[in-house]
Amino acid sequence: MKERTKTSGRPADPYFSKIIEKGLRILNLFTPETQSLTLKDIAARTHINSTSTFRFVETLVQLGYLKKDQRTKLIRLGTMSLALSHQIIKSFDMLQIVRPHIDDVFEKLNVTIDSAIVEDGRLVLLYRREAKETLIFRLPLLSPSMHCSALGKAYLSGLPDEALSRLLDGLTLTRRTPHSLASRTAVLADLRRTRERGYALNNEEYVLGLISVGAPLINRDGVVLGVISFDVSTVQFTLEEAEKRFASAVLQLAKDIQPELPV
Repeated sequence: MKERTKTSGRPADPYFSKIIEKGLRILNLFTPETQSLTLKDIAARTHINSTSTFRFVETLVQLGYLKKDQRTKLIRLGTMSLALSHQIIKSFDMLQIVRPHIDDVFEKLNVTIDSAIVEDGRLVLLYRREAKETLIFRLPLLSPSMHCSALGKAYLSGLPDEALSRLLDGLTLTRRTPHSLASRTAVLADLRRTRERGYALNNEEYVLGLISVGAPLINRDGVVLGVISFDVSTVQFTLEEAEKRFASAVLQLAKDIQPELPV
């Protein structure tokens, strides 16, 4: 299987706009975990000097992509950022591919289904359906803990060995729960089992009470473009019960999506 390569512009490219890059770098600081920042925080995290940071932020505030609390001076994402994100998602090819398949399975099984795409070695959540009358837990927009989520482990399992080793070198194997795998040896052993059976299992490793079964979305060229997972509560199923009930379904869903994936 091949690693998906980065195709975006680089600073050495004569057509690369550093001004746009800096503005996007500021917007990318805001996440579900970091919803507000001071001007000083932004300058420190982007390594942009304070004068330029002020100009970038003020421009983005005037355009509506950021908003500033006049009392606290805290800066947050503005409504234009939300509008832009919705426009991008609606026009995104992968969303149009996975949504009807996920909707169909959701209606049949009433199980929470998550999907994510791969972007520069990161998982970005794409589309989600939430089961009725069950535990609801929303993963961050950018998946930060690949070693302890079914989505992350499904992605890692689909990488060739060299690419997997490089990615693991850059991961901090944080123990989020007592069940989390926190050593490289344990993660690699788990990924070997994942590759053998074709799907990943997450037994309360990311959050207590949540069990997930995940599978990679691999195109005809062997490139991992995304991942899917079924998420259930320990109140409903044990790990063994969840695996028996949903493993074949998640594999079939991945198989149904695969022919439509871009190459």
